[in-house]
Amino acid sequence: MTIIISADKIKEQLPNYSPQRSEMFHTESTKQADKIFPQALKESNYTKVILLNGGTASGKSEFLATQLYRRKAIILDATLSTELGAQNKLRQIIKMKKSRYFMLLFLMIYKERLLHF
Repeated sequence: MTIIISADKIKEQLPNYSPQRSEMFHTESTKQADKIFPQALKESNYTKVILLNGGTASGKSEFLATQLYRRKAIILDATLSTELGAQNKLRQIIKMKKSRYFMLLFLMIYKERLLHF
């Protein structure tokens, strides 16, 4: 079973969430995802970690749902919008001795190549 950590999915579970006010919940859902990620690294036996990143409406969630959902991996579905944030995630992965993979979804035309890891 894939472990998926998605700030967008976390938003949907927050009290008073509505899609029309999604941005109001971004900070809280990101904080929660940032807490869940290192916990999953520590507690899971999976050795693969996929950082699925790309901007809003880049197709990450669709790609995840159709191509990655059966992987034995921890998947962080995020924008990784800052270099510092990405570095912190990498440090956490390396510290836990996990294999890391990046999937940049603005390269969707190459998705078949990305799946061969």
